[in-house]
Amino acid sequence: MKHKLVLIFYLFLVAFGCIGETVAQESETIPDKLVLKLNEANSDVELLVYPWKYHPGDNPEWASPTFDDTEWESIFTLGTLLTQDKSSDSGWDGIGWFRLHVSVPDKQLWNTPLALQMIYHAGASEIYLDGELIYEFGTVGTRKEEEKPYWERDPQVISFSGKTDHVIAVRYSNFASSQSIPVCGFWLVVAPLNESIKGRVNTLRNGTTLQMVWTAVSVFLMLQHFLLFFFYPRARENLYFALSTGSIGAFIFLTFQFILWTTSSTHILLLLRLLACVYVLMFVSGMLFLYTLFYPKLPKLFWFFLTGWIITICFSLFASGVGFAILLILLFTGLTFLEMVRVIIVAVFKKKDGAWIFGIGSIAPFVLPFTLGAFLSQTKFAINWQLGVLSIILIPLFSMSVYLARNFSRTRRKLETEELERQLLEVENNRKTEELEEARELQMSMLPHAPPELPHLDVAFEMHPATEVCGDYYDFNLTDDGQLTIAIGDATGHGMNAGLVVSAVKSLFKTSAPGAGNLATLERISHGIKSMNLKRLYMAMTLATFNDNRLTLASAGMPPTLIYRSENDLVEEILLEGMPLGGVIGTKRQETSFELQSGDTVFMMSDGLPEMLNPENEMLDYPKTKEHFTEVADKSPKAIIRHMFEVSSSWAKGKPQEDDITLVVIKVK
Repeated sequence: MKHKLVLIFYLFLVAFGCIGETVAQESETIPDKLVLKLNEANSDVELLVYPWKYHPGDNPEWASPTFDDTEWESIFTLGTLLTQDKSSDSGWDGIGWFRLHVSVPDKQLWNTPLALQMIYHAGASEIYLDGELIYEFGTVGTRKEEEKPYWERDPQVISFSGKTDHVIAVRYSNFASSQSIPVCGFWLVVAPLNESIKGRVNTLRNGTTLQMVWTAVSVFLMLQHFLLFFFYPRARENLYFALSTGSIGAFIFLTFQFILWTTSSTHILLLLRLLACVYVLMFVSGMLFLYTLFYPKLPKLFWFFLTGWIITICFSLFASGVGFAILLILLFTGLTFLEMVRVIIVAVFKKKDGAWIFGIGSIAPFVLPFTLGAFLSQTKFAINWQLGVLSIILIPLFSMSVYLARNFSRTRRKLETEELERQLLEVENNRKTEELEEARELQMSMLPHAPPELPHLDVAFEMHPATEVCGDYYDFNLTDDGQLTIAIGDATGHGMNAGLVVSAVKSLFKTSAPGAGNLATLERISHGIKSMNLKRLYMAMTLATFNDNRLTLASAGMPPTLIYRSENDLVEEILLEGMPLGGVIGTKRQETSFELQSGDTVFMMSDGLPEMLNPENEMLDYPKTKEHFTEVADKSPKAIIRHMFEVSSSWAKGKPQEDDITLVVIKVK
């Protein structure tokens, strides 16, 4: 018996319900009985296509070979399969009888064991031969509660006794599956016994082997790419390929279960629903896999397909009729397949990385059978057909797995390169950090460690750099006769370049003649900076000279100096115009002098304090700086500096400092 072809046909028959029902026609060429001859008994005889007599209802007398069934309805061409939309002219109420008249004229067939096999069986049945019950498949019931469907898959023995005419009567019921499965009848075959047994054994052995091998390969590929996704979630293509491979494996596994082991309509219905679910998942995950590989983001077309498949699965699982569901399945299967082919072809023609692997893997199932056939015909080499089928089916999956493995290897090498670069960059950053720290320590060592101690002045200064190397500067010169000159400066920007300017300014300031005036000192420093040819690097500076209680101020682009008058409890703002040092030589700058009284306080600052930003990018500004200084102007210089830095921190509210801040406070005792 050609079991493989029969089973494949049966799968399509039940899964898609493509059953053609032909109404019996009056014709002299239509036989009224099955004539079983010796030469026909050596091959399968499908009783399905012979003239069965059918009558709905239930009557034990209908099993008798002498019963007159001439008034019964004759049904032909797949009649006993009973499609749910049009079972027969007499209708189907859940139970009925089928009778087939058989003639065995060859005496050599009398009492010869033959095989009676149920190729398909959706309900429960009792098989009678010449009025005697020979088999029961399940429990036939007159209502749904009494019925127990069963599908006997193994061939059963039947033999015709020593006479010519016989009657096969089938009492059949199907209440459970008539509304949920498109084919609710049965399909009988008579065949040689030994060949049927061997065919069943070979079918089970070969089918189980294919099922297990395919399942093992699918599970291996699925787990492998699930693990790749688990350890590297950014590669979502591994997840979609794992889902696609797993759903294909599940579809093949369930199909073999359906073909080999289904024993009832309940099993049929469950397997059909599971098959529909994994079928949809197979196509959706396949589309996601290709889109993820060759598109930067999911195209809008995907949502059309996803919506269509969701509608399809809903109709397949919950709709009462299967016709529209089958139409949707066929429609979206074709559209999805064409879309996947389009994506691969476009990727190949655009020469996207690795797309050629997909191209070769995709055409292999179509080219390999012809190539393999030509090779076998020329070499006369024999090959196991199961191995050939597995090779043809698995090549596309293996090509996709090779592509993903190739991508993973490249990603791993890229990560290793990036890790090496990161380590080298970290070493370089550590080196630069150490150099900057050394530069900061050198620069801080160049600044005064303690303010000058004078009997009539109390001096304090403090600096908060924004980076390791500061661009602000403060210093002082004290002559033998007690004249104190304090310098506060701010180089352009901050960092290493500003630090170079500060170092040069310190050298120029410290080597200035003791008797030189503030304006002459500023001009000398400006000449020195300009001679260094440091492009766009300048230094703003204020020089304050204290000679007893007389203050002389000269400025070059610095913020105003604030003077607190204790006698009037007022704060004066002294702004002297002048270009920063290192620019145009010979620029005129202003100088002014003041008499100070006991309790007066002089406050000098770099622009980092008034230009401090808060999270809303609002500056503290000069008026507010003056207000905060006024609040504590009568305090000691250290207390004033501490308060002003607290003000800056409160204003910043955690926002990183963007510029250096330097404060100098001098109080007359």
